[in-house]
Amino acid sequence: MLLRTIFALVIPIVLSAQAPVIHFDKVHHDFGRITPDRKVAAKYRVSNTGNAYLNITQVRPSCGCTYTMLGKWSLAPGEATEVEAMFDPKGLKGGVRKSIEVVSNDPKTPSVSLTLEAEVVQEIMPSVESVYFHQAPKSATTRSQVRYASGNGEPVQIVDVKAPGAPFLAFAYRSEGKDLVLEVAFDGRKVPASQFRGVEQATVRFTNPRMSQLPLNIQWDLKPAIQASPVELVFQDTAGKELRQKLTLKQVEGKPIRITGTRPSLQGMRVEGLNQKAGTLDLTVVLPANLKAGRYSEVLSLSTDDPDQPELTIRVIALLK
Repeated sequence: MLLRTIFALVIPIVLSAQAPVIHFDKVHHDFGRITPDRKVAAKYRVSNTGNAYLNITQVRPSCGCTYTMLGKWSLAPGEATEVEAMFDPKGLKGGVRKSIEVVSNDPKTPSVSLTLEAEVVQEIMPSVESVYFHQAPKSATTRSQVRYASGNGEPVQIVDVKAPGAPFLAFAYRSEGKDLVLEVAFDGRKVPASQFRGVEQATVRFTNPRMSQLPLNIQWDLKPAIQASPVELVFQDTAGKELRQKLTLKQVEGKPIRITGTRPSLQGMRVEGLNQKAGTLDLTVVLPANLKAGRYSEVLSLSTDDPDQPELTIRVIALLK
C-alpha cells in the first residue's frame, strides 16, 4: 500500500517535468544607420533548453517589410537553430522599429517577441519637402531655405534646379560642410497680374548617381493689395425689410482705386458708393427687403482697376428671423 502511494506521487512529478523551454541568445537587434536601398538581415539563435521536443508553430513579422526564415521548426532537447529576419527599408525613413512574434509549445512562454530597429537615412536628406510663401508682397522678393544634409558622409552637390513655368522663382545654393543649402527666392513683381496663388513643382538634380533628383513643392499666395473691413459681412435682423451694412476697401499702398463692377450671388443684393476713386473706398452693401426668413451664405465679387488685384471676393452671411 505504501509503495503504491509513493508511485502515485512520483509519476505526476516526473510527467510534469517533461516540457520544452524556448531560449534566445538575444531578442533585439539594432542595425544602426542604413540607407533605403540596403537590405539587411539579423539572426536570432533559438535553442531548446527543456527536456521535451520544442515545436515552433508560427513566426509572424509585424509588417511586409520584414521577412523571416527558420532553420528547423522542431527541436529536440539541447538542439538549436536560427531565426533569420531580413529587413527591407525601401520607402522608409527615420527611426524604424519592427517586431517578430515566435509562437511555440513552451508552456511557460508560448510567445516571444523579437525586435529589430534601424535608423533609415537617405543619402541626401532635405530639411523640408515643401516651401511656403504665405502673404508674399507683390512689390518685393521673399526668400526661404532648404538644407540638403549628407546621409552617407559624401558632400552634397547640385547640378541644377528647375521650376518650369514659374519665372518668379529663382534659386541659389552654397555648401556648408558636407551639406548644401538651397535658397528659394520668390519675386512677387514677376507674378502675372491675374494670379494670386499657386503651387509650383521644382526639380532639384544632384550629382549622386543613386539619388539623382528630388522634387521640391513650392506653394505661394500674394498679400492682398486691397484690404476689406470687415473681411466678411454678417447681417442678423428680421426679414421683410431692407438691410444695409458698411464695407471699407483700402489700397495698402494708398493708390487710388475704383470699383468697376459687381457680381453678387444673391439676386437683389447691390452696392452703393461705386462712383468714387480713392485710396480708401467707403461702400454700402444692401440686402433686398423681399428676402424670406432663413440663413443665407453668399459671396459678393468686386472688380477693380488695381492691376495688382483686379478682383476680390467678400463673403456675405445673413441670419434672418
